[in-house]
Amino acid sequence: MEIRKLSELKATNPYLRLGTDVSELEKSIQALGLIAPLVISEDNVILAGARRYQALLNLGYTEAPVIIVQKGELEKELISIDENLVRKDLSKIEIESHLRRAKEIYQSLNPVEEIEEEEIVEASPSEDDEETKVIKKEVLPAQKFLSMVSEKTGLSPKQIHQAIIRDEKASTSVKEARKSGKLSLSQTNEIVKLSPEDQEEAIEHIRELPVREIKKFVKTAKEEGIRSAIEKTPKDPHHRDYSEIESSLKKVLKKMKQLQLEGIYTQDLPENIQDLLNEIYQTKMANLSEKPQVNAVQ
Repeated sequence: MEIRKLSELKATNPYLRLGTDVSELEKSIQALGLIAPLVISEDNVILAGARRYQALLNLGYTEAPVIIVQKGELEKELISIDENLVRKDLSKIEIESHLRRAKEIYQSLNPVEEIEEEEIVEASPSEDDEETKVIKKEVLPAQKFLSMVSEKTGLSPKQIHQAIIRDEKASTSVKEARKSGKLSLSQTNEIVKLSPEDQEEAIEHIRELPVREIKKFVKTAKEEGIRSAIEKTPKDPHHRDYSEIESSLKKVLKKMKQLQLEGIYTQDLPENIQDLLNEIYQTKMANLSEKPQVNAVQ
């Protein structure tokens, strides 16, 4: 570890998160000093510690302790990604992009790995002790990567795997829809099962659909083609609202049937629930009376 002047350091790394609120970090540095040094490359580019660097500048510091990393470009990029992955203010899209790139780098640096494991061999009747032998087991880099990142981030290996798949397979329009909040994570998990070309063609038609309808759409698209799936899937601006109402009413109906098996009927329910059920019924009758009637005699 060395001491370097802050004016010598370069904040040119694209992974650095500058311009964020570091007021709490400033208070920590004032009270405890800088606990973790900055991580820099041999040519003074900051690899990790952008917020610490910014806080030090704001407080008027002119120098800071640094750790100098003497590694290749991929290793240095991985250090910057690791720094970001343990942060809490990354968007889901940023996390997915970072995870995908980290996996690419890790697999490039670690094509295949072997670990040694002890295997217990059962003793024969004539032997007193069990025999052990060492066997070698091949571990794919993706497996070790998922385990390693899981420990750092607290995400499960399954969550990490799904995040990488979303970033790898999502089309440009799907990613934009997620950034703007028009697609949920669950919707995206289904949509990315289509090819990027089909995603682009279908996104405006299905982004308002609930997950179970998107599952049906994807199944139809794979079996019959994207155009057939679009034609067979009605595009209704209130489709999601209808689905939510249907789902809620089905739950109510199921619960009412369960209560009936126990001998409890509508009149036995608390008054506030009876009032709600009556209101639903009155709303239904009002809608039926207001609905235009078709004259059967032409």
